[in-house]
Amino acid sequence: MRHTKYLTIIAILLFLSGCSITQAVRVEDHAIVDIRTMMDGVSDVPVIFVGERHDSTEHHKLQLEVLKELKAKGNFFAIGMEMFESTSQRDVHNWVAGELPEAAFINVYRRNWRNIPYSFYEDIFNFARDNRIQILALNAPRFIIEKVSQHGLASLTDDDKRLLPPDVDSEVSEAYCDFIKSSYGGVHSENNAHFRNICEAQALRNRVMAYRIRWFHKLEPQKVVVVLAGGIHARGNGGIPAELGDIPCKIILPPLPGYSNESITTKDTNYLLVEPFSILKKL
Repeated sequence: MRHTKYLTIIAILLFLSGCSITQAVRVEDHAIVDIRTMMDGVSDVPVIFVGERHDSTEHHKLQLEVLKELKAKGNFFAIGMEMFESTSQRDVHNWVAGELPEAAFINVYRRNWRNIPYSFYEDIFNFARDNRIQILALNAPRFIIEKVSQHGLASLTDDDKRLLPPDVDSEVSEAYCDFIKSSYGGVHSENNAHFRNICEAQALRNRVMAYRIRWFHKLEPQKVVVVLAGGIHARGNGGIPAELGDIPCKIILPPLPGYSNESITTKDTNYLLVEPFSILKKL
């Protein structure tokens, strides 16, 4: 029986190796739609969020399809990425302009985003360079986030704060802490002070990234910003979208911990991706 089960898993993996995500749940009416229909539903706003699980190659393939669809529609857009700190904006700009060799850009990427292989985003980076599409480095400096995560926002010095947008804080609500707790399986909540610091760090990330998006939208309002970020940050209720003020946006999310097709609402996302490989979780 076990042998048959393993053969089934191998067969499914072989089948899915050439697959990509092709459908999404339209949350307002729970209809299953194809990607092109989904794109028709999101391409009328200045900001589009495409959430991801960082280690999912299928999510990155879907993100590239979104970018290609927008280009085919004739949209002018930039790509906002959680994966780069704002302090690396010049390097990212030089990559898109064709002025930074790939080896040097890989080093920039690894300095910014240490735990996910470059190859996961390589096609997106090449698409941006080959089509001269701006990439926005959205994230706060890593050392600041780590400092807040360990010691809280109060630990930041004046020099630290100069690297952050003006008037950005990380005050968090109990509802936001409950969401972070559910997303991390509650493992951080045993030490309340430390867990609060983690919530402040996540909120600070959201507010810095939202500030960068608002800044770019004001600078180039004719361009759509396609934001590639983790599902927790891309979520409407408590993520970056909640910090955008009056800038309209649409959201595409992968499945999130604690949410199902039935429980997720339009406050969280407009579209929920259907993962064809989720059948493996049941085997």
